Amino acid sequence: MSWFHDRPISEATDASLDADERPGAEVAEGVTVERREVVLLSLGALASLCLGWPQRAAAEDGAALSAPEGDLAWDALLKEALPMAEHLVKQKKPNEEAYLLQLASLVARLDKAPDGTFAPKRAVAAVEHLRKMPFVVVQFKLEANAALPFHDHRDYIGVLSSVAGEAQVRSFKIQGDNPVPPAGKSFEIRETGSRTLTPGRSSHLSRTRDNVHDIRAGKEGARLLDFFTFYSKEGKSVFMNVGEKPKDAEKKIYEATWK
Repeated sequence: MSWFHDRPISEATDASLDADERPGAEVAEGVTVERREVVLLSLGALASLCLGWPQRAAAEDGAALSAPEGDLAWDALLKEALPMAEHLVKQKKPNEEAYLLQLASLVARLDKAPDGTFAPKRAVAAVEHLRKMPFVVVQFKLEANAALPFHDHRDYIGVLSSVAGEAQVRSFKIQGDNPVPPAGKSFEIRETGSRTLTPGRSSHLSRTRDNVHDIRAGKEGARLLDFFTFYSKEGKSVFMNVGEKPKDAEKKIYEATWK
């Protein structure tokens, strides 16, 4: 669900992407920009993407919550969501959970996701549909069994919704008081939940809750819409290496290091 500043693990090469909308520009190894805002990730490279500016059950199941009934067109959703995002980031004590629930309820009412033109034979491709800070919307296409592996969300939050196919989302929390442990040193993350996203279901995270996740498409692949809300220009994601087996199976704690 995310734009990345550092690099991924699992069949990915090193890459770094700065915002560049020039058609045909190769902004990193294996990462090109086509037309206006289509970012393509090669089979061997899940990009480390930098914007430059930049689960709780009811909402994540796509429930409408307190929102009015009825489908929302894409433009209508954005018209409602953007002012909400702008208001949130201006608050001294933003209520992220209330905002995420409200945004998730709008997303659940989306009548039809916008079309995305994705290059064939790419493990992961991303189309940026909106960048009007602090709100950014990206659609990801994951081929069968492709992954957006373990990564955090520094100074931004998001709602991830399924458009097609199936994806498994595992959520984690970094243990301790420091949300950004020093690079080069191991730290612990605790699994806080796992859910399968299918069309109509969503997952969301705040700066303090479920801020790390791992996304893996099913055998038929998946298309996912990601709605980001950034608090600062420094907002970014960083990938991490995570042990395959838990350090503490009962508490679901794993050892991790930053890439």
